[in-house]
Amino acid sequence: MPQALSHSSEQLKATLIDEAFRQGRAGIPMTTVAILGISGIHWLHAHTLIQPLWLLIGLSVSLLRGALLYTYQRHKDRLDTKTRERMFVWPLIAAALVWVALPILVFPSAEASERLAIVAIVAGLAGGGSAILAPMLWSARFYILCLMAPATVMVFDTPTSGPIVAILAASFMLMVLFSHQQGRRILLASQERLLENQSLLSETHRQRGLVEQLNAELMDAQKALLAYNLRLEQEVEERTARNRLASAVIENTAEGVMVMTPDAIIVEVNPAFTRITGYAAPEAIGQPASILRSDKHEARFFALGWQQLRTLGRWEGEMWSRQRNGKIFLERRTIDAVRDTEGEVTHYVCVFNDITDDYEKDQQLLHQALHDPLTGLGNRKLLLERLEHGIAHASRQGKRLGVLFFDLDQFKAVNDSLGHHIGDELLRGIGQRLSKRLRASDTLARLGGDEFVVLMSDLENPADAVVLAQGLLDVFSKPFELPETRIHMRTSLGIAIYPDDGEDPDALMKNADMALYAAKEAGRNTYHFFQPAFAEQAQQRLDLELALRDAIEQQELSLYYQPKVCAKDQSPQGFEALLRWNRPGLGFVPPDRFVPIAEDCGLIGQIGAWALAEACRQIACWEAAGYGSQQVAINVSVRQLIHDDLAGMIREECERHRISPSLLEVEVTESCVMSNPEQTTPVLEALKRMQVRIAIDDFGTGHSSLAYLRRLPVDIIKIDKSFVQEAMSDKATAAIVKTIIELSKTLEMQVVAEGVETAEQAAMLADNGCDSLQGYFFSRPLPPEDIARQWHAGPALSAARS
Repeated sequence: MPQALSHSSEQLKATLIDEAFRQGRAGIPMTTVAILGISGIHWLHAHTLIQPLWLLIGLSVSLLRGALLYTYQRHKDRLDTKTRERMFVWPLIAAALVWVALPILVFPSAEASERLAIVAIVAGLAGGGSAILAPMLWSARFYILCLMAPATVMVFDTPTSGPIVAILAASFMLMVLFSHQQGRRILLASQERLLENQSLLSETHRQRGLVEQLNAELMDAQKALLAYNLRLEQEVEERTARNRLASAVIENTAEGVMVMTPDAIIVEVNPAFTRITGYAAPEAIGQPASILRSDKHEARFFALGWQQLRTLGRWEGEMWSRQRNGKIFLERRTIDAVRDTEGEVTHYVCVFNDITDDYEKDQQLLHQALHDPLTGLGNRKLLLERLEHGIAHASRQGKRLGVLFFDLDQFKAVNDSLGHHIGDELLRGIGQRLSKRLRASDTLARLGGDEFVVLMSDLENPADAVVLAQGLLDVFSKPFELPETRIHMRTSLGIAIYPDDGEDPDALMKNADMALYAAKEAGRNTYHFFQPAFAEQAQQRLDLELALRDAIEQQELSLYYQPKVCAKDQSPQGFEALLRWNRPGLGFVPPDRFVPIAEDCGLIGQIGAWALAEACRQIACWEAAGYGSQQVAINVSVRQLIHDDLAGMIREECERHRISPSLLEVEVTESCVMSNPEQTTPVLEALKRMQVRIAIDDFGTGHSSLAYLRRLPVDIIKIDKSFVQEAMSDKATAAIVKTIIELSKTLEMQVVAEGVETAEQAAMLADNGCDSLQGYFFSRPLPPEDIARQWHAGPALSAARS
């Protein structure tokens, strides 16, 4: 209540000040007119200007009051009550002081009429002020007193009427003060009633606004209630539909659903549960969930699962379960807790599906990823995984580990001659035999092609690796019986021991591979331990391969020609073209060093095609130079014979160089022809029809079949130089040479002996009926320029130009 009264009083005070400023708009002009009027009266009586300072101050105060009134009208909303009051009161007091000074300055020298006129003007101002200044209290009464009191006192000494005028002025002053009091009282009462009425009106408007607001809120609440009811109805319908849909989904889902109590008692299942487990709903409901438990998990597994479920409210994972018929299946299971409003678990919902097929497929894919699809053996990835594991185990246990790297000797010839399907059958048979010779702790892997690796774990002594290596070699002692043929195979092994020969998989594999090459160079069908020198040899071999590739591009290869002579009179009978490589800065590289490398890295086909073209070109050059048509024999690799359309290549080169195919003689090795006569015979027959002569090179070093040899379109048998060199000191070898010559005569084939280095060898071969001889005894292989110079210089040789 005191706060309300204070607010009402403050509001009344503000209203009175506002009323004072409003009425002051009339008081200021009236004051200004009074000042000017008094100045005029003084001029009329004294013919002089009234005190200038007083006049200036009076007009300035009026002007100030006018300026403050203007400011108040513009900015009253931003002014507080005290500031408004000061803006009205202090200028009013200043004006009152101006009127106090007037009688003092003017009356002493003024005439009676002037005094009476001034008193009349001041009385008029006081009378007007009592009404105009009714809103103010002490400042208004001070102003009235300042107007009347000095004039009343000063007029008293006016001659004749002074006392009477003074009494009248004093009486008038009291009446004006009483009038101001009454006017203020009436104004206060009216303003209070006005404020009360305004307050009542504001309260009425406020109450009406509240009623209208309440009505609007009531309408909004009614609308919201209707909307809420409609939404509830829709939610009920939607939830009902979702429940029906959820029920239909659960009934028709492919995943099994099982609802359990907190004690793991089954209370509800869906049809998929029956389909997966074999338990019908009546059989399962009421039973513990453990009816599905298999023996593949320990009790700890289930205890941990239930602990996680009770702690987190969820468990998911894979487990092996048992169907009604006892069959084990792998399921992917998710269990969630269902809680009430108080957070207590009321049920557990288990959703699962049978992933046995997926598991088996994954295992199959994993097996395929780690095993060779052809042989079923481990592949490189499995080998490296077990090798890393074996190295870690051997390092912890302080033991050794052995890596046996081996491949099949001449396996490429099997593929080229018999076909890849035979090669695949052979690899499968080899894998089966090898697996039977290994310990359970050993790992056998096929890296690809004909490369195999055996990993020996827990190796106590390197001698144990020797025992296994010899056992693996023994696997190849018996021929491999295949559906279409029987094949004798041999292998070579390289052995690397951890940690002696390497401490990581890459080093062990690389060093075992180098040991394998050492075994091959040692004569094949043997094993060899890694030695540090092998690394340098392997690097030399790699350097030689890279240099050979550059040699082909840089045209560093060339053909040298070794003459063949008649055994009887040693007259020239043609040449054999022999491949030579003159490596810049290093001289000639022996063919037995780079030809095997060319065969291994796949360059032999490219080199063979170039040699054929170069031999045909040289024959054409000799003919063009007038040296006649020379017979030239060229060596052909297995790749050219089987895969490169040899007949087509010869036909094309002969046509390009305009020479007769009869000037060419094709030399193929005995092992190349005899390993697959069914595939090589059509090629040889095509060459025969072109009149190209066919020679079997290195005869007697392989496994010949006389039956196949008889049917092959062969013209010449070449006796290997090993027989020629041993025939003079070994009777058995001499008998073999004689038998080969007689056999050739029986089959109507010519015989050429190569590697003849002495006159005795030449005489022995001629006595046994050999047709042609070839070797260092007659001539080393020569470049074509040297042969041309001999023809040009030697008359004896020129006779053989035909």
